[in-house]
Amino acid sequence: MNPSAGKTWAPSRHTLRVVSAAAGYGKTTALRAWYPAAGARWHRGLPGGTGDPADALAGAVLEEARAGVRQIVFDDLPRLPVGTARALTEALARLTGTEGSVDVALASRWPLGAATTALPDMTQAVVGPAELSLPVDRVADLLADEYDVTDWTAGGYDAGACDLPERVHQATAGWPALVHLAAEMLRTGGVPHGDLLPMLAAPGGLIAGYLAEEVLPTLPEPAFRLLEQVGDLAPIDPDLCRALWHPGAAETARLLARCGLLTTAGSPPPVPGGPPPSPRIVPVVAEVVLRSRRTGARTAVPATVVARAAAWFDEHGPAVSAAMAHQRCGQHESCAEVIERHGEAMLAAGHAEAVGRLISELPAALRTPRLWLFLGDARRAGGDLEAAMRAYAAAAPGLPAGSAALAWRMGRLHYHRGDARATLAALAGAGPGPHPPADAAQVCAWTATGHLLAGDPETALRHAREAVSVARADIPAETAGLDPTGADFALTAALATAQVSVALCLGALGDDAGSDEHYRLAQPVAERIGDMVLLTRIMNNRTYHLLQAARFTDALAAARTCARYAAAARQPELRDIATCNEADALAMLGRFDEAVRQYERAIAGYQRAGSRRVAGAQLGLGEVYRRRGWREQARAAYERAVRISTETGDGHVRGPAEAGLALVLMADDPDTAAAHAAVAGSGDTPALLARGWLALRRGDRAAAGELATRACESARAQGDRLGLADALELRGAVHAGGPAEETGRARTALRECHAIWAEAGATVEAARITVAISRLPGAGPDDRIRGLLAAERMESAGAVAAEPLFADRPLGPAADSAAAEVSVQALGRFEVQVGGEPVPPSRWQSRKARDLLRVLVARRGRPVPREELYELLWPDDDPAKTGHRLSVLLSIVRGVLDPAKARAADHYLVADQASIALDVTRVRVDVEDFLSYVARAARLLDAGDRTEARELLVTIDRHHAADAFDDEPYASWSGPLREQTRSAYLSMLRMLAQVCDAASSIDAATGYLLRLLERDPYDEPAHRSLVRRLVHAGRHGEARRAFDRYSRAMREIDVRPPDRSLLAPPAPGRALNETYR
Repeated sequence: MNPSAGKTWAPSRHTLRVVSAAAGYGKTTALRAWYPAAGARWHRGLPGGTGDPADALAGAVLEEARAGVRQIVFDDLPRLPVGTARALTEALARLTGTEGSVDVALASRWPLGAATTALPDMTQAVVGPAELSLPVDRVADLLADEYDVTDWTAGGYDAGACDLPERVHQATAGWPALVHLAAEMLRTGGVPHGDLLPMLAAPGGLIAGYLAEEVLPTLPEPAFRLLEQVGDLAPIDPDLCRALWHPGAAETARLLARCGLLTTAGSPPPVPGGPPPSPRIVPVVAEVVLRSRRTGARTAVPATVVARAAAWFDEHGPAVSAAMAHQRCGQHESCAEVIERHGEAMLAAGHAEAVGRLISELPAALRTPRLWLFLGDARRAGGDLEAAMRAYAAAAPGLPAGSAALAWRMGRLHYHRGDARATLAALAGAGPGPHPPADAAQVCAWTATGHLLAGDPETALRHAREAVSVARADIPAETAGLDPTGADFALTAALATAQVSVALCLGALGDDAGSDEHYRLAQPVAERIGDMVLLTRIMNNRTYHLLQAARFTDALAAARTCARYAAAARQPELRDIATCNEADALAMLGRFDEAVRQYERAIAGYQRAGSRRVAGAQLGLGEVYRRRGWREQARAAYERAVRISTETGDGHVRGPAEAGLALVLMADDPDTAAAHAAVAGSGDTPALLARGWLALRRGDRAAAGELATRACESARAQGDRLGLADALELRGAVHAGGPAEETGRARTALRECHAIWAEAGATVEAARITVAISRLPGAGPDDRIRGLLAAERMESAGAVAAEPLFADRPLGPAADSAAAEVSVQALGRFEVQVGGEPVPPSRWQSRKARDLLRVLVARRGRPVPREELYELLWPDDDPAKTGHRLSVLLSIVRGVLDPAKARAADHYLVADQASIALDVTRVRVDVEDFLSYVARAARLLDAGDRTEARELLVTIDRHHAADAFDDEPYASWSGPLREQTRSAYLSMLRMLAQVCDAASSIDAATGYLLRLLERDPYDEPAHRSLVRRLVHAGRHGEARRAFDRYSRAMREIDVRPPDRSLLAPPAPGRALNETYR
């Protein structure tokens, strides 16, 4: 059952659901899902008795409803009179005096109709094949999960680049029983190469047997005869059926549609400018009907019938159906004439597979050069570039030397291979002319596209504008608003193609407004002539610009819309581009696993077609791995992208791929990284960024800063907000690596970078920058809290958030900077880290030096009088003799915290003649973070922000579980901080229990309370809350044991034990928090 079919209807007093579809559509399965309660009363077939079936049903409903039954189901009903639903509705209306609502469901293989009159307090719903059929994603799940058919590329792909779930869906229209039977046949017999229908519809097979037993014998004779004659025609129209001498055709077609044998499932998804849904017989059903059990051969439909269908399609369209009907009845000349006249339109509408098959089946004498060109177009559209090349070669002898029609097609073919050099060479083969205006315009437009591929947008723009001029000059003004055919279609399509080329060039040059204007000019033209190929190109390029503008959510929606256009166009290469765009958006939205799957799907598609444009998908794969922090896999993908793009001269891919390689190699092999950065380009944003990071890695902040500025300028000029965010990150790193006074500039740049990512919905990139800000020198508690949560989000997204933040992005001090960040771990075992590395015991020289720092940490930044330090460190010695010792210890600690002496002496330790203090604003102390985090969570709860409070508390709990100074539990100086930390920890557990209660997570709340009582077994509110939670959850045995522990603990400290009324169940309907007041 399609999950969407199980929708919830608006509440009302009574409900009548009518479920009708042929056998195997999952009617009973749907009903079981809607009526799982044991109280539902089920009937199979009509209730007993004689008389009118509608009256019998109504009487049974009234009788059971008055007996208190509230859900009544009649399954597997026979064919009933049209007025049955109306009669039941009127019967339900007579139940207004009964208590409660009544829900009645009727299910049948035959249409039952619906009530014609809406009544008050009545919900009426009709569920048919469209709601019950399985969508493609459910077919995919079923193949993989229930039948272990997971190699979806086995047996190849069809001409529309559909993988196995889509091919099964197209064959079965999602008919659930047929999908299951098809899956079983594929599991046991393997996936055949090519078309699935011959295997699935084979006589004696599972599907043929099922249809012969359960579906076909029940059809009325007119319906079966219609299936035989129009089974493989499409679209099926009642007027067509009447033209084929089928009386009552409209009623018969309506019956087949409502039973699920006539369907639009499998038609390209509706899009503006696209063809309307094409009603057709479910393909596997049509194939079974047309095959003979005895021979397995197709039953021949009389030629006269097919000829009448061809004549009807000639008059009413579509042209592709007319051509197919002419071919079936042996009228080859008529078929060739239709293709000659409408070939461009048929190809543009997405019928490349049909055009290719029709031309291939024509007698050789009828294949004119124009038809050979169309055959090449069809093969190219289907992804078979070698076959396209052969067809173009066959056309060449019949064309004039230097034919523009051949040149632009050859250029387009090489462009789809991703070979810029071969593209421009083929287009240069067009002679001086004169050429037909449409072909001349196409030569100019594809020449522009070739120069764009080669990375020369200025030259490309000149050719694109020339293409517009050529096409526009020859379109008669009086035909500009018509739906052109033939030569007019070709010229109009050429004009729209030229406008797209101009838009592409302007977009590459950063003129987004001009680019959008030309897309707006091209799109309505393409929609008017039904050019799905061109519309898909427009949508793909608009998606690309949304990605550049960092509008990733919009880009994802646009990419998926574009996939629908590509499905309508039935062109694998356009579908692969849409898939790459979708992957780009998913990657930037932090959905890395989905992005990788889509890139791999696009790569497989390009490789099947032998297209070198696979380099772009490899580049995207490298980018997602790099941003994820998986450098080795990123390197492998970048290297493949560089190799392929170098061979083809694809400058769009090579530059960013070389820059990406430089970034991932920078940490381990800076010389090789520099070589890649040098060939990445001079002024492009990715190249500038790579060179900037390399300069920063070398310690040349001045050069890195200049390159960051140039990268910002380049990104702004191109409208590239993604590149701008990356450039701001580089700028932040440059300032973070400089003197302390520049930290504010670093923070400003990084906050602006974060704002871009956050606005774009790039949650992982925003989280990474938040972590970077939290690690800047002088970061406050709020920054560190946000950094901690951001690191958790990165980890949950599968991204690396290690120290240092990414080897290819060394935020914070530069590698050669003498000043390094200092952090102190006081929770658990005491440890000091300088620059991310633990300080070894040998560097302390004296245990007393470590003790001095411990004492200063325990005082939380407050000055400690020297006399007190003398007493703590040397309790048995004369204070007059220990002053010098303290000065020595002070020098040792300063040397440990700042071994290169890059900071002022009082940067970390502030000392005067009377006291010494640790500057906790310059040293990161984990216990300070912990206490500030718990205080922040309490403020969030007080403000009512339970969601953010819970996220913070869970993160704190994961990272801070030990007491302060566990290795010095009895030292007098550690006692106050240990108590503070312990109190904060217990407060954290109480708050966690509180937020889990609010989220109805009883088990989690119980776990936190048990941990709290483990730390403090005499916490009376925790005992009381635990018992009440367990009682409320109905876990009375656990509640009794918790109550006994509560009682013992109170007696041990001479407190009155609890009253046993605590074990009483709460009053019905009372909320948990109300019970505990």
